[in-house]
Amino acid sequence: MRAGSRHPWHLVAAVAVMVAGLAATPYHGVAAVVAAATGAAAALTLRPEFRPGALWGAGTATVVSLCASAAFLRSGVPEPVTALGYAEMAALTVMAGGLARWAPPRPAVTLSVAAGVAVVALVLRLIVASMSVSAVTAATACAIFSAGPVGAVACGAYLRLLEGRRSRAVAEARRDQRLELAQDLHDFVAHDVSAIVAQAQAGQLVAAGDPQRAVALFAGVEQAGLRALASMDEAVDALHPDRRGDRAPLPGLGELPELTVRYSAAGPAQVRLSLEPDLEVSREAATTAYRVVMEALTNVRRHAPAATTVDVEVRRVRDTALEVVVTNDLGHDGSGGFLARPGSRTGGLGLQGLAERVRALGGSLTAGPHEHGWRVQAVLPHRTGSS
Repeated sequence: MRAGSRHPWHLVAAVAVMVAGLAATPYHGVAAVVAAATGAAAALTLRPEFRPGALWGAGTATVVSLCASAAFLRSGVPEPVTALGYAEMAALTVMAGGLARWAPPRPAVTLSVAAGVAVVALVLRLIVASMSVSAVTAATACAIFSAGPVGAVACGAYLRLLEGRRSRAVAEARRDQRLELAQDLHDFVAHDVSAIVAQAQAGQLVAAGDPQRAVALFAGVEQAGLRALASMDEAVDALHPDRRGDRAPLPGLGELPELTVRYSAAGPAQVRLSLEPDLEVSREAATTAYRVVMEALTNVRRHAPAATTVDVEVRRVRDTALEVVVTNDLGHDGSGGFLARPGSRTGGLGLQGLAERVRALGGSLTAGPHEHGWRVQAVLPHRTGSS
């Protein structure tokens, strides 16, 4: 049970006002009942955990107030206690704002308008004793006092709008985080898993004739599996609210030699890396360049299993851009090209996801046949918006 439900202070206050009014004249009792009902309903509408009972309470209080105003106006009896009338007006105003802020949209509109009408009727009830009041004066008074409910509704609607914007911003941030996590898992885990598959296939071929090489291949499988597990652990840790700031930096240009050596060791294709020294680029550009090379190598292994050579070139062009080129042959038999169109996968993964990332940095990425093989080429700016 919530703390607020254990202490219904609004109901206690309403009962106290009602009992005090009933102890006086009959008209005092009517005024007290109406004031107590609207006060309790107003308190219910101010709770963020809006419940159906609050709608019933607001509707009932509004109807009671309208009926009381109609009865007083019909009988010509003035409001017995002016203070109770103003308290009722304040409660109706607060209730209108609370409904606009917390209630479901349709009931909020209906009940807020009804509360505004009840305030206008209450104003007429308060001035009914002054028979000399002209219609213009009465209309002016109604217009002035109706500004309260209108302002309360506007304030509640504005707060609802701000809350909606905040909720949408949070949802978009979570979506972006999920997409980033999905791409990280694809880029890093898929690369290691493809190495596991390639080495496992090679191990099956050499297990009988060359046991020592098979043992070395299985050791490579183990290392690739451990790297894949580490990548998944890091991705999951990134979702933990207490560990998001402790995430290790993503690999960049400095890790390309290790990546290519590891790929060549897994075979069968051998990588020749040409990395221009002393390249100064932004962290985003370096990380994206690493991803381009890794995705291209993964695709070679998946779609060009007969490839024997992969050339990776990373160099400066036009003094303001970084060019990454990955070219592979199709093997001695001329087969083993890309069996699936690059970028045909959806969900922001693979080359399509990389192309989106590169374009977001102000660069470009192309992939297609090149002579007797396949080429992936990316051009990235040295500096990005966040560098």
